[in-house]
Amino acid sequence: MQSVEEALERLLAACRPVADGEPVATLDAHGRVLAQDLVSPIDVPPLDNSQMDGYAVRCADVVTAGARLPIAQRTA
Repeated sequence: MQSVEEALERLLAACRPVADGEPVATLDAHGRVLAQDLVSPIDVPPLDNSQMDGYAVRCADVVTAGARLPIAQRTA
């Protein structure tokens, strides 16, 4: 058995940067890695929308009206 540090060292030693990129159609890009950051020219959705942001509330957590709840988890 090797330690986590040894395993990480071996993995990092085997990694090689991607030297060249190639343009491919979006539908053919499954399983590939982007060669550079992809930034949208528009905001999607165009405004703050908590329905799409993934907030979840349990009834058991809201015992009184106006209760303030802590953020339990953030997902990128």
